[in-house]
Amino acid sequence: MMTILWESYRLLVAKKMFWVVLAISVLIAGTYASVGFVPEGISVLFGAHVIESELLNADSPVAEYVYLTVFTDMLVPFWLGLFALVLALISVSSVFPDFLKGGSVDVAVSKPVSRVTLFLVKYLGCLLFVAIQVLIFCVIVFFAHGTRMGSWNYGIFWAVPLLTFVFSLIYCIAVLTAVWTRSTMFSLLMALLVWGVTLGVQWGESMLYKFTYVLPSVGVSIDMEKGTSDLAPEAHDPDDGMVQFYQAVKTMGWPLPKTREATYMLKKKITVDGGNLTEMTRFLEAGASEREKREARAQEDYANRHSDAYVIGSSLVFEACVLGLACFLFVRKDY
Repeated sequence: MMTILWESYRLLVAKKMFWVVLAISVLIAGTYASVGFVPEGISVLFGAHVIESELLNADSPVAEYVYLTVFTDMLVPFWLGLFALVLALISVSSVFPDFLKGGSVDVAVSKPVSRVTLFLVKYLGCLLFVAIQVLIFCVIVFFAHGTRMGSWNYGIFWAVPLLTFVFSLIYCIAVLTAVWTRSTMFSLLMALLVWGVTLGVQWGESMLYKFTYVLPSVGVSIDMEKGTSDLAPEAHDPDDGMVQFYQAVKTMGWPLPKTREATYMLKKKITVDGGNLTEMTRFLEAGASEREKREARAQEDYANRHSDAYVIGSSLVFEACVLGLACFLFVRKDY
């Protein structure tokens, strides 16, 4: 097993795409590390320039919160959780089709290892592409945060298992298609297609939740016929029709992998002063108005609307079904 895993690792690092993604990741993480806070405001490029700010500076109580949310809300979802995953998918989508070619798979299945073990180890080996990339990125962010803020937040490393898990939810589609068709291009397209559909459903659910629950919680009413909105001093109940519509969309998305939601779970894993990054009410200033408190509570409810068990559990069911079918086809094929 270790030999197969080591061969998978060597195959990945031999690809130019691996080093291209790694170089871009180090550049982005290095840029993040060059930003810090000084008494006058925000320092950039390791102190080469200072942006004066009374709100964000070394003495600000929310400086650490802002510094970490740039990592969790921008770098992780848009670089590591989107562009880097697409590049990783492009790089490893050929692994199984190449492995299944005559002369390669024949030698592998002749070894004293069961086909199920061979399949799973090969699959896990491909996940190393993302795990290694994210780990190196997190190490740079960890030391940047430690030296800038004077505290060492190990919660940053939750990004490694979470993003590897997200990639596995997409890659299992490519593997199933590869075992079925042995086509690299078709595998890649199917994985991107399913990923796009799931992202569309998750974005739709997210927007509907905001319209159904968040806006009424902060007192905003929207007249869809006139296209106008009104801000009331008090919260009001959500519309029954919108609630039913939201529940229907949520139910439709249950069997699909929660790639976006799993990525944003990182905010629940990173803590500052005993509270995680979704607990916005903890980071309000002492003189916050009632409306600001209401908005913070609504955003907090939005960030925690799904439990970890729902996001991970339903996604695991999807991956187990897809990967189980792919493994079944792999084992049953006549090589």
